[in-house]
Amino acid sequence: MKNNRLGILLIVSSLLIIALVVGLLLQRQQRVHAAQIRVQGVAATRSLTALSLAALAPTNGERSVLQSLLMNYENPDFGYVAVTTPAGAILAEVTSPGTLVPGGPLPAGTASLYGERALLSPHEDRRIREFYGPVMEGGNPKAFVRVGYFEPERMIALKDLPFFALLALAMFLLVPLVYFGIKRELAPLGSIARQLQAMRQDAAAPPAPASIDVRVLAETLHRYLDDATRRIRELEQDGIKSLANGRLLEYSGNKMNAVLQCLPDGLLIMDPAGEITFASGKIEPLLGVDIQQVLSTGIEAWCQDSALLALCARYRHDSADAGRQVLIDFSPLQVPHKRVCATAQPLVGGAGMMAFGTLIVLRDVTREHLGQQAGNDFVAHVSHELKSPLNVLAMYSEILQGASADDDALRIEAINVIRDETERMNSLVNNLLNVSKLDMGSLAPERSRVKLDDLLRDAFNQALPRAEIKSMTMEITVPRDMAAVSIDKDLFRIALNNLLNNAIKYSENGGRVALIAEEGDNSVVITVTDSGIGIAPEDQLHVFEKFYRVREGDVNPRGGHGLGLYLASQIVELHHGRMTLASTLGAGSQFAIHLKKMPALMQGENVL
Repeated sequence: MKNNRLGILLIVSSLLIIALVVGLLLQRQQRVHAAQIRVQGVAATRSLTALSLAALAPTNGERSVLQSLLMNYENPDFGYVAVTTPAGAILAEVTSPGTLVPGGPLPAGTASLYGERALLSPHEDRRIREFYGPVMEGGNPKAFVRVGYFEPERMIALKDLPFFALLALAMFLLVPLVYFGIKRELAPLGSIARQLQAMRQDAAAPPAPASIDVRVLAETLHRYLDDATRRIRELEQDGIKSLANGRLLEYSGNKMNAVLQCLPDGLLIMDPAGEITFASGKIEPLLGVDIQQVLSTGIEAWCQDSALLALCARYRHDSADAGRQVLIDFSPLQVPHKRVCATAQPLVGGAGMMAFGTLIVLRDVTREHLGQQAGNDFVAHVSHELKSPLNVLAMYSEILQGASADDDALRIEAINVIRDETERMNSLVNNLLNVSKLDMGSLAPERSRVKLDDLLRDAFNQALPRAEIKSMTMEITVPRDMAAVSIDKDLFRIALNNLLNNAIKYSENGGRVALIAEEGDNSVVITVTDSGIGIAPEDQLHVFEKFYRVREGDVNPRGGHGLGLYLASQIVELHHGRMTLASTLGAGSQFAIHLKKMPALMQGENVL
C-alpha cells in the first residue's frame, strides 16, 4: 500500500510538472508573437506615412495605394489599415474580412508623434493593437495612418501540437524509471530494519516487513538508539557520578580561589607551623614582593618589615596570642609611599576546638592616612587662620581702650585693621560653609543675567587695597560691551575674589596682577594672571583638590587653608564652565574661567 502511494504521488507530480512546462512554453510563445506583431506594425506604419496623402487616399476615384499594397497580404493577425483625419474621419481603409475600423480621434497630444494603443474591435471581444503615425505635408500633419493587428490569443497552434505531445510523453515516461529506481534503492532498507530488530532482541516488537520505507526504518533505528543509549547510561552511571563530584569539588575550589583573588585586600593564610599556604595577587603591589617568592620561601626570606614579621611570629606553634585578633599599621620598606593595615585573625572550626591556621588581611589605607593627615593639617591651618585675626582684634581693642580721645589717626588705623581682620575671618567662615554645602550637595546656583563688566570691575576694586599694601601693579582689561551671562552673582564673586587674592598672596612685593576678559563666538574667557612664584608641574594636577597646599619653596609661610582654588573650581563647574591653569615655576601663573554666553533670544531680559 505504501509503495502504491509512492507511485500515485510520482504520477500526480509528473502531471503537474508537465502542465507547468506547457504553460511556460505557451507564455513564451505568446510573448514572441506579440513582439513580432509590434515589429510588423511599426514597420508598416512608418512605410505608409512616408507616402503622400494623395497616394494613400485619392479623391478622383483612383485605386488607393493601400488596396494595391495589402490586396494579397496574408497575415491571420492583420486587422485593418486606415487613413483618417486628425478629427477621426476615415479617408481610406483596407480591412480583413469581417473587421471594422474603430472610430474616434487619436489620443490628445499625438499630433506629430508615432505611437501605439490597445483597442477593442467593434461588435467583437478581440483586443486590437493599433499603431499610428502622421502623414506630413508642409510641416503639418494632414492625416494619420492607423494599422491594427489582433493580439494573439492563448491557444496552441496546430503546428506546435506534436511538439507539446512529444514533450509530455517523454516526461511521463520518466515516472516509471524514477519509481523503479527508488524502489530498487529502498530494497536494502528492509534488511537493515530486520537486523536492527534482531539486535534489539525484543520479542514484543512486531517483525519487520519484507519491504520497508524510510519512515519505518527511521522509527526502528530510533528505537534501537534509545535502547543502546539507555544501556550505556546504566553502565556508565557510577563513573559519571564520580566524575561530576570531582569536577564539582574542583569548580568549588576554583570559585573560592577566584573570589579570594578578586578581593580588594591582600590575603595571607598561614598554617599553624608558620608557613604561608595561600597568598592573593594583591600582596605584590601592597608589599612589593613577588607572589611566587612568598609561596616558595619562608617568611624571613621575603619579608623585610619588622612589624609584619613580629605579627606572624605571634601566631606560630599555638602561642598565647593565637586565639585573638591583632591589628597593626605600617609602611612597607619596598613601597614606602603606601600605608598598610594588617589584621591577623585565627582560623578555627569545630566550635573553636580545631585550629587551621591564621588569616592575615593586608589593606591599603594610604588614602585614609593622607585624608586624616590632611584633616589634621586643615584643623591646624584653620585654627591658625582664626587665631591670628583674633589676636590682632584683641591687640587693637586694647589699643583703643588706652588711646586718648584726640588720637584720631590711631582710632582710624585700629578700625581699618579690625575691619580687615573681620573680613578675613568672615571669608574663611564663608569658605568653610560653602565647602560644607558643596559636600552635602545643597549649594545650588541661583542664576540670573549678569553683566560681566560691572561684576569684574567690582571684584577688581575690592582687591586693590590688598595689592597696594604690597606695592603691586593691578591691571584690568574688560570691554564695556561684553555679553551678559547666566550666573549666580554672589557665588561667582567668591570665585573671582579667591583667584585675585591668591594672585596677590603668591606674588612678590612690586609684582603685577592682571584681570582680563575676552569674548568669543560662544563663550567668555576670564583670565587672572600674576607674576608670582608659579606652580610646579607635579602640583598643578592637585591644586584644585580640597585642602591641597603647595609645599615647595617659600609657599608655606604665606598661610592658607587649601580651600580657595577648590571652591573656585567647584563654583565654575556648577555654572557648567571650566577652569584651566597655565603656570611656570618662578615666572607666574594664569587661571582662566571659560563660561558659555547666553542665547540670543534672552538678550532682551533685564541685566543685573
